[in-house]
Amino acid sequence: MMKKLVAWGLTSLASVLTFVAASGFSVNSVWKDYEPNLPSSLKR
Repeated sequence: MMKKLVAWGLTSLASVLTFVAASGFSVNSVWKDYEPNLPSSLKR
C-alpha cells in the first residue's frame, strides 16, 4: 500500500513539474513583467 502511494505521489509531482516547464512559466518571467510605477522625480 505504501509503495503504491509513494509511486502515485512521485508520478503526480513529475506531471505537475512537466506541465509547469512546458508552459514556460518561470520566476524570471514574473520579475520581467513586474514594473512598478516610479515617481517622475526618480526617472532619469
